[in-house]
Amino acid sequence: MFFVVSKILKVFLFPLTWILGLLIVAHFVKNKKWRKRLFVTAIIILVVFSNKPLLQWSQYMTTRSYSHQKMPDKYYNVAVIMGGYGNGMDTACMQISYNYDRGARLWDAVRLYESGIVEKIMISGDATVKSSADDNSDAEAFRRYLGDFGVHDSDIILEKQARNTRENATYSIAILDSLGYRPEQCLLVTSATHMRRSLSCFEQEGWTLDGYATNIYPKPRLQFYSFIPNWNALVDWHELLNEWFGSIVYKIVGY
Repeated sequence: MFFVVSKILKVFLFPLTWILGLLIVAHFVKNKKWRKRLFVTAIIILVVFSNKPLLQWSQYMTTRSYSHQKMPDKYYNVAVIMGGYGNGMDTACMQISYNYDRGARLWDAVRLYESGIVEKIMISGDATVKSSADDNSDAEAFRRYLGDFGVHDSDIILEKQARNTRENATYSIAILDSLGYRPEQCLLVTSATHMRRSLSCFEQEGWTLDGYATNIYPKPRLQFYSFIPNWNALVDWHELLNEWFGSIVYKIVGY
């Protein structure tokens, strides 16, 4: 139930949804005063959330605690990569469809692997490795794909069930524990905006992990044209709002 409700609520985290909703309501409202207010509110939201510097500053403020992060100076047995970076594998052309800029979660972990910092890579609950209802999965294609980049098949651990961050922690710990790994042997790899919520979910299960953040946003450098309304900014707000909303909800329910 929690999963279904959270997915429905995510639809309302798009500023574009708010704008369209206000315009639709304004169209049917007969009171001219309220119609004008709704139109003006929609325009204000459009101007605010299409402002790229505001988005960049919000991203920077959210991830700045990781801005001085360096490569780990400790060896780990497993890098646990939080899913959500991919929308699936195109097995015909052997390519991954990435979700926003989260692909860095996978490739930064591969970098750690190639650098000898981690021994194995665990993928937790991503669409590239999940099994469907008829038990079909892109997992084998994904294994071959990583193999092309030097990741040995024996060094890949797949967790195929998780649908959200809480389940990432629960199912990953079950697998890692069954393989004899301990928390101090594992490194959590995920986006900087997602890191605090992810670590908290693992801690709720009794596993305190070190984290390695990806997608760290730099302090924005403003140009005279930076304040021109930007469509991509309007869309990219969803990623940040989703993390803010997720953190609040998880805190309320005790995750």
